[in-house]
Amino acid sequence: MSEKNEIAVEVKGLSKSYGPVQAVKSIDLQIGMGEYFALLGPSGGGKTTLLRLIGGFIRPTEGQVFLHNQEVSHLPPNARPTSMVFQSFALFPHMTVEQNVGYGLRLKKVASDEIKDKVANMLKTVGLDGYGERMPHELSGGQQQRVQLARSFVLETDILLLDEPLAALDANLRRDMCIELKRLQEKIGMTFIHVTHNQEEAMTVADNMAIIADGSLVEMGKSSDLYENPIRRFTADFIGENNIFDGQVSKIEDDVIHVDLGSSSIAVLSRGQKTSVGDKVSISVRSELARAIDTSTSSTEPLETLSGIHRESVYLGLTTSELITLDNGQEVLARQISDRYGGHTIANGTSINVGWRQQDGRLHIS
Repeated sequence: MSEKNEIAVEVKGLSKSYGPVQAVKSIDLQIGMGEYFALLGPSGGGKTTLLRLIGGFIRPTEGQVFLHNQEVSHLPPNARPTSMVFQSFALFPHMTVEQNVGYGLRLKKVASDEIKDKVANMLKTVGLDGYGERMPHELSGGQQQRVQLARSFVLETDILLLDEPLAALDANLRRDMCIELKRLQEKIGMTFIHVTHNQEEAMTVADNMAIIADGSLVEMGKSSDLYENPIRRFTADFIGENNIFDGQVSKIEDDVIHVDLGSSSIAVLSRGQKTSVGDKVSISVRSELARAIDTSTSSTEPLETLSGIHRESVYLGLTTSELITLDNGQEVLARQISDRYGGHTIANGTSINVGWRQQDGRLHIS
């Protein structure tokens, strides 16, 4: 088995245009061998186009695709070390599970005895041992998805491309299949490239991910880093539940950046990002790190605070999401422990402060 620090996929300056529309805009990207990598972003942002460029289903307008350091930009899908799992289950309804899984091997003229052994082993791997004689309509959605995965795994390619593979499943089954996909990927050791617009799905399965929007690579890194320390404003807005404040740098003191919001001012740590007085910047604060504070209560620690009016409480079980309208009209969320678990109830219309520790804010220059 190859090491993860080896490069399985590399694209250089990859672009795809359809007339005047640029679906993918000069993307550079590397994906390690044996890595579970997610392409995450809004619908229509170019994720699936990028995946199909890697798989050879469409040709780039500009740029190159390398698989295992070999340029494959000119090669068709069947000449690349990749297989594809599509959004729909795409099973042949007139074939049994066993026949569906072995279909690609039959096309490759593999001996029938070898096909039988490989299919049996693969069905056992994906937890469908004993299901070989069933028809697709006799299976649940999750079982059908496992059959499609088995059909791709059995071809023994190095790289599996998954295009919104869980979109057709309900929310509970999707969560279960996320865990199952991750388990199978670690067991088999293939490189997975998984396209999704669902951030929870991407966070569950991926070692690393790239945020793709408007045909461009916005930001890339470990899932935890993109959640906790996003560099780009778009990433902060897209992943998780963030309050975002736009303003202008008014003062810089060592590592502390003071930002004028117009009617008020807040500060944030720069964390090495370079900016100058007068620059337009944004500060993001996760809702779970923001606090709704009674105006008559004095905090025991220094906080960045903004004042407003409490508008609504949304009960979410363990937590309650408090909606607050700031003095400048902006709506923000503070997610707190629900009152039955030790939190406190806030009456609508109450004057309230929203506060957070300075180190919990994140600075976004662009």
